[in-house]
Amino acid sequence: MELPIKRSLYDELPLEMLAGFYYFISLNIDKGILSDAMHFEIKLIEDIAKTRGIPLDELYELGSSLVKKENEKQG
Repeated sequence: MELPIKRSLYDELPLEMLAGFYYFISLNIDKGILSDAMHFEIKLIEDIAKTRGIPLDELYELGSSLVKKENEKQG
């Protein structure tokens, strides 16, 4: 039996956490806050999303809604 190859920690994350990372990193790259190394992280997340059959726009929207909900909890 062949086991799937794990490329990164992102492979093991549940969808909600993956979406949250994707949104947060994307947002900060757009703002110029994070380094170019984050582009590598985004690519890893995008590859995993594609493997799971999740469109990137849906991943971004899910991440956005999760972060918004968390921010509302914190007041």
